[in-house]
Amino acid sequence: MKTGNLFKILLLIIFATTFVACESEEKDGGWESMKWETNVSNINKNKIEVPNKGGVYVFKCTNYKSFWIYALSESGESLPISYEDKKIEREWYSIKIDDGSIMTVSILSNSSDDNRTLEIGIQAGDVFDSFLFEQNKN
Repeated sequence: MKTGNLFKILLLIIFATTFVACESEEKDGGWESMKWETNVSNINKNKIEVPNKGGVYVFKCTNYKSFWIYALSESGESLPISYEDKKIEREWYSIKIDDGSIMTVSILSNSSDDNRTLEIGIQAGDVFDSFLFEQNKN
């Protein structure tokens, strides 16, 4: 009888240790926010005022090895993209991702009579970020 109780206690200890050892301290969604190095001097909460003449903007993610574009919109209108797109070229801008963690956004001059906005949604695993570019009309 003692051997049976000892076996049950040992089995209970092994069972409890297994569940305690597998319990994670981190909660789902506990990913660190993306951190960026950039050549942009006039950025405010990921919003960039683009001069009428346009410009080239480089963003390097310093804490994730790779990211992808999950959303893109022009003047509030969503555009279809594939997360596999490493280069996107449109009429007045282009977006290129190099080495998985460097994004270059080139915006041409605005000779139109309309203000332009471009929003780029970025994803790395379960962490998301975005950049909003605003360019005034001519």
